[in-house]
Amino acid sequence: MDGYVDMLLRPANPTPENTANIADTRRELARLLSADFRNGAEPSAADRSYLAKVVTARTGLSPADADKRVNDVITQVKADLDKARKAAEHLAIWLTLSLFIGAFSATLAATEGGGLRDGTWGRTGFRR
Repeated sequence: MDGYVDMLLRPANPTPENTANIADTRRELARLLSADFRNGAEPSAADRSYLAKVVTARTGLSPADADKRVNDVITQVKADLDKARKAAEHLAIWLTLSLFIGAFSATLAATEGGGLRDGTWGRTGFRR
């Protein structure tokens, strides 16, 4: 809910006076970006312009440079999220494979253990 409250209460023209507390600004931007990137979405045009205004106010960059920085960061976040998704996919595949191998090994061990218990392990099933 914090992200929605931040969207409602953000100033129209952020200035160094109303963005003086850097920790609050950082938390606000983190919530805004995490809300925007949730479920593979992308920041809206309004959020991008707000991010550019905050970057301009905090860093003193020109609006064009701040907009470029915001676009670069958004591109980097999307690339990193894609890498994380691919890594999670590979992890899930390997974990599933290891579970199947473990189940197969447990089946073989149970078969051998039952044969040892019954005294039939190592005997051939074909008799003449």
